[in-house]
Amino acid sequence: MKNVYLFQVNYQMGHGQYTSLWLPYSIASVWTYVNQFEEVSSNFKIKECIFKREEFEDVLARLDNPDVCLFSHYLWNDSYNLQLAKLIKQKFPNTIIIFGGPQVDEIGFNFTLANPFVDAIVVNEGEVSLHHLLKDYLNNELKPIYQIQKRVDPAGLPSPFVDGDILQTVVDDNPGIKWATCLETNRGCPFSCTFCDWGSLTQAKIKKFDLGKVFSEWDWIVNNGIEYVHIADANFGVFYDRDKEIVDYIVKKKKETDYPHNVSATWYKNSAEKMIGLAKILEDVNLNKGFTLSVQSMNEETLDSIERKNMEMSKLADMYAECDKQDVAYYTEFILGLPFETKKTWREGLCAAVEAGCHFFIDIHPLEVLKNSQFAKQVKEFNYEVFNFSVTMPNQISRIPENHNYVIASEFMSRQDYIDSWMWGWVMLHFHHYAWTQGLAKFARQHMDISYLDFYEDLLENCIRKDKLLNTLYEQQEQQLKDFFWNTESGMVFDNDNVIVVLNQIEWHKNREQVLTSIEKWAVNFFKDLDNDLVSEVIRFSETYLVNKDNSFDYTKDFEYNINEVCNENAELTKEKYTYNFKHKFKWTDDKDFKDKLFYKNRNGFSIKKVERINSA
Repeated sequence: MKNVYLFQVNYQMGHGQYTSLWLPYSIASVWTYVNQFEEVSSNFKIKECIFKREEFEDVLARLDNPDVCLFSHYLWNDSYNLQLAKLIKQKFPNTIIIFGGPQVDEIGFNFTLANPFVDAIVVNEGEVSLHHLLKDYLNNELKPIYQIQKRVDPAGLPSPFVDGDILQTVVDDNPGIKWATCLETNRGCPFSCTFCDWGSLTQAKIKKFDLGKVFSEWDWIVNNGIEYVHIADANFGVFYDRDKEIVDYIVKKKKETDYPHNVSATWYKNSAEKMIGLAKILEDVNLNKGFTLSVQSMNEETLDSIERKNMEMSKLADMYAECDKQDVAYYTEFILGLPFETKKTWREGLCAAVEAGCHFFIDIHPLEVLKNSQFAKQVKEFNYEVFNFSVTMPNQISRIPENHNYVIASEFMSRQDYIDSWMWGWVMLHFHHYAWTQGLAKFARQHMDISYLDFYEDLLENCIRKDKLLNTLYEQQEQQLKDFFWNTESGMVFDNDNVIVVLNQIEWHKNREQVLTSIEKWAVNFFKDLDNDLVSEVIRFSETYLVNKDNSFDYTKDFEYNINEVCNENAELTKEKYTYNFKHKFKWTDDKDFKDKLFYKNRNGFSIKKVERINSA
């Protein structure tokens, strides 16, 4: 029997009570498929599946006469895998090193040429190709590249959870770990967004897995106490009736077992009304991690260039309104640096999403050049400046940095424009979506017809830049971005939590009174044309709307105006006594728990209280 070692090394994710490790789903899926064939099961045995970023010497010490080492190769384990594989080859020169996964070039020759210690690679979908590879290996006919075009048939496909023992062994041998896992209900993507490699890697057509297999896999997940599940379909919900059955089953098992504790999905990009309905079902049992209404950009020229089409603005506004109506947590994703996006269109785009009703949360991602994406072929066409960064993640056993290729400038944005655009996202995220000024901005928009763009440009110039604390926070983040994106020193390594991610909101809450005083001083001048008592009421409402680290109780407050109806229901301003109940969506036990929830429940509206009118005089 040949000794086989599997490698799907992942980061330990999260902090505090939210710390978890990912199960090695991909490599287990591929091996479970090939192991159903007699020529594989009778000639190969799994010695161990390595899934943590351990120190190399610890891994090497455990290897026992490895005949075959299979590496599942991703962006987040690229450097780690290659360095470890090279060391394995040096210590065990007869070991066959095999790589497969999204980080392997579609032009496989380039990968093998750059990494001569790798004996063979699997390009694109892995199951069928690996089966051919292992048969060739047994016959001493191993080839360097396997790229079988025939796709695996999901019908009858064995389950890595139920039919294989790799994942069960990992869970049983590592008690006390909080686990996260992926799960597929279909495979394939019909879209061809140029910045993404999903469509090309899955060859477009969507194929469904057996529904019975999906249900049995979910049973395994809940029976093993898996806390977080990501449904790894490119378009979950595309088969609505079937996917509703899956969602209903998830809810049924949640009520029976309390597992998992969170579910996320990459939702289907069309038929959003139906998708909101599915997300609502999960929301009602506290499983919705956030319904995605991704736009990537609001600039039509940009969307054309990346072969993506967003829904009309009126439709997008309807979707936000429906999420609010059904109390479904949602967020909107943007990518900074796409073709034809300028600093001006970026500012306008973020504010356009807010104008449409995106008050819950935005996620901003850097444009990264993925090896197998269409965009990788357009870098020269648009004069993009791309920089390779070495980035680490905190709290890992091994601190081997990973390399990323981020866009930092182009013919559409200078380096400074790029930084300014990141900082505009910083302003919108911190002040609006973390709710420090959301109440003020909504009132200005609904009662005074001041656009969100004008509101936040004034806030930036006349509040943030002129206030000592806020300007310090702004400049700290701006300098971090410059240090990161403009780094030219070879070998510099950055901690990812403190680079392109905004500074932790906990610093704002530690200085809550000072931050609110600065905002209030600016707001009094901004609303100077209104009656003083009305301005005071609006400021008081906005401050009460914001979550308070030192007070997790729900409470009622009296107002002399219908501020909530103006802000959140587009009502006309009236003056009479209104009593509102301000209710936290989540509770916390201490400062540490508050900090964790502030970061990990942001997409669920942690910072924004729910407001209900109790009565009026």
